[in-house]
Amino acid sequence: MAGNAHGCVAGRVADGGTPEAISYLAKTYFQQGTALLCRGQYREAENYLRQVLAIWPTHSGALNNLGTAIWQQGRAVEAEGYYRQALEVTPDDFGTLANLGNSLWEQSRPAEAVALYRRALELEFNSAETQMNLGVALSDLGEFDEAIEWLESSLKLNPDSPAALDNIGMTLARQGKRDEAMVWYERALAVRPDFPEAHRNRSYIWLTHGDYERGWPEYEWRLGCRNLRILPVPRPQWRGEDIQGRMILLHAEQGLGDVLQFIRFACAVRRRGPRRLIVACPETLVRLVSRCPGVDAVQDWYAPLPGCDVHAPLMSLPAILGTTLASLPGDYPYLSPDAATVQRWRPIVDRCLESTAVDAPASVAAGGRVFRIGVAWQGNPRNRIDRWRSFPLGLLAPIADLPGVRLISLQKGQGTEQISSAGHRFPIAVLPEAGAGDDDRRDFLDTAAIMSLLDLVIAPESAVAHLAGSLGVRAWVPLPVVADWRWLLDRDDSPWYPSMTLFRQGPTGDWTPVFRRMADRLRAELSF
Repeated sequence: MAGNAHGCVAGRVADGGTPEAISYLAKTYFQQGTALLCRGQYREAENYLRQVLAIWPTHSGALNNLGTAIWQQGRAVEAEGYYRQALEVTPDDFGTLANLGNSLWEQSRPAEAVALYRRALELEFNSAETQMNLGVALSDLGEFDEAIEWLESSLKLNPDSPAALDNIGMTLARQGKRDEAMVWYERALAVRPDFPEAHRNRSYIWLTHGDYERGWPEYEWRLGCRNLRILPVPRPQWRGEDIQGRMILLHAEQGLGDVLQFIRFACAVRRRGPRRLIVACPETLVRLVSRCPGVDAVQDWYAPLPGCDVHAPLMSLPAILGTTLASLPGDYPYLSPDAATVQRWRPIVDRCLESTAVDAPASVAAGGRVFRIGVAWQGNPRNRIDRWRSFPLGLLAPIADLPGVRLISLQKGQGTEQISSAGHRFPIAVLPEAGAGDDDRRDFLDTAAIMSLLDLVIAPESAVAHLAGSLGVRAWVPLPVVADWRWLLDRDDSPWYPSMTLFRQGPTGDWTPVFRRMADRLRAELSF
């Protein structure tokens, strides 16, 4: 939940050790590049280190340091390649092993990162940083007990490390131990009062409890956290001042579901009287978001930025507007498909569901018709909480077995490979126009139109669930035992989405009872 762990700090810098036979120019470039790297001038360091490799392609120090300069600029995949090249030259270099682990962790590959950190610690066991990073990666894998052991060991080596203190709190929070986590966040902030990650993680605790008065202002610290996915807009950020007659740019951040959840605030911003309200978001959302009331124009966030007077990240709007739990915007639903797109998909959905019919004519839902359920089961695997929120498609069997119920897949990309195996147990319709895996060309307006033709959507806490909620489509969302902050605590409804029902795991974290409860409720509702 308060995942988004941040333990992987600056990579280990190699010191070179070039033999005398190498040209003076290569050694000079290396020294200059390394000095720039240590000063945090990563782009300039990259240029010098590339010059070294042009002269000496197998310089392991330059390969390692170039990887770190690139990694610090947010290009973890590219950095991985240079670290691997460096390991081919020096397979047992501690710094390169640790740095490769960092790049893998940042790509949401914690199991591979763990293996690299363990190898590195065999060479330098008393590296507090690497012990901490191992603890963070283990936490991502749900290995909480061992994670705490490594984080505490790191803290013994470096008792004043705010990162280690914060990561212990993060790991406790992932176990639902929020009060204990808060103690560790406070300790981290006592050491470093301006530590963005600890402030952000503390905000998650307050937001989970519905304390929006403290939570939203504290959440603004996320803007200083490493690797926040956000547009750099060279204009003043709106802080709530008068914007009548001015142009404002609202821009997406983080995941697709976050955009769908927070675009609702565009209506409230529009009531402040801007001359023009523009939204920048991922291309797959552009057509749908353009239909949001109050929005004048929408563009792909990779397009050149439009001229504007002020800007605001979408997830800063609750803090700017002073939103409380009681004052969540009442404009609901705030997104909708257009009639033409719905009409285009209607016959496709009808044919698709008819092709999966296995019931006798009498064995249908109450009222003599089938009950259409759109389903998704896999969120974005790059999200660090995905291992807890996603579930196997096969768990939907008790629902699929109900007479008259038809399932249609809303899943895109990773997870679609489960359909073939589930098809042997129960039928699930697959839209014929959809491509395979990542070649699926439906955007969110298409999916919104499809959802409008269904009776129910069942999806994990992912963009599919947020889409259903934003449309006012009835949705059932299975939640892990420790759910994300936005679902609050101990309630089966959502003040964000009135059409949504939450089904929470019990303390054991088992999904099976969740889907049995869903099946029982649907059976009673349809009078089987």
